[in-house]
Amino acid sequence: MEISMIIKRYTRHLAHYLPLMGMMVATVLGFYLFSYDRVFQLALGIAAASGYLAWGVVYHYIHKDLHLSVVLEYVAIACLGVVILFFILFRV
Repeated sequence: MEISMIIKRYTRHLAHYLPLMGMMVATVLGFYLFSYDRVFQLALGIAAASGYLAWGVVYHYIHKDLHLSVVLEYVAIACLGVVILFFILFRV
């Protein structure tokens, strides 16, 4: 297989995944910088989950495979992440 074919195969979706990775890196950085404020960390987690959900909907819309089941899956994962984060931060 030609090297250009290999590179093209791996970079085909790079433009879609870079914003997602940027959001997640910003969230982790925010968690580190605001480690003293658990309420703000929860807000960062909710913002990251919302960004993940929006990214997933846009990604699948662009690729013409957006279905209700896909949206519900992204909602479920985002909600699960927020719930886990809440219990970790506040140890309820």
